[in-house]
Amino acid sequence: MRRLLLALIFLGTGCHAGAAPEDPFDRAMQDAAQGRHAAAAAGFHALALQGEPAAAHNLSILFALGQGVPRNTAEAAYWALRALLDGLEQAAPLADLLLADLPVAERARLADRLEAGLSPAAADGDAGAMLGLAVVLALIRPEPDLLTAHAWQSIAAALDRPGALQAREVSLSRMTPEDRVRAQAHALDAFAAWCASQVPPGLASCGVITPGVQSGNAQR
Repeated sequence: MRRLLLALIFLGTGCHAGAAPEDPFDRAMQDAAQGRHAAAAAGFHALALQGEPAAAHNLSILFALGQGVPRNTAEAAYWALRALLDGLEQAAPLADLLLADLPVAERARLADRLEAGLSPAAADGDAGAMLGLAVVLALIRPEPDLLTAHAWQSIAAALDRPGALQAREVSLSRMTPEDRVRAQAHALDAFAAWCASQVPPGLASCGVITPGVQSGNAQR
């Protein structure tokens, strides 16, 4: 419990870029500080839906405490992970603690929800969403899908997304030598399929991949 309480610290304007007078984030922070938790929850929620990670983190805290909204660990975990996957590293301790309190079935539902939100952006070429999907597949799902996680990391690396190469190598390090060969073959086919879905073509190197060849070799 003490570790959870230490993680329940609202992130202020230092984590919120571009603040302006009468900024909605600042108003939500003031509402939280003055005990108007319902108004704070509404304000943070509106900003979190727009992709503001500090707002998602603070909304997670309100769900974890049951202030302004009913207490709900699954909902708190969802928003903490949204903040983390949107690049807010400070959300990691809260996300880890909340995930540890979720049963397997609830964790699987949480992964489904995160994937549903990230998949359209990843398909459209958002390399950050690709890495987010890989995190969900490799670390949040009760039964990790390293094969698909590695494929998304490989496409993000082809798009020169910072951190993608390192994430890909971490996934490979968790596989057997046989599975690494299979994963690399699968990544080529996944890259070819992603390229084929892009109109106009999403990357100059799309033309150098022949779909179907590698996966056939990997199955022998």
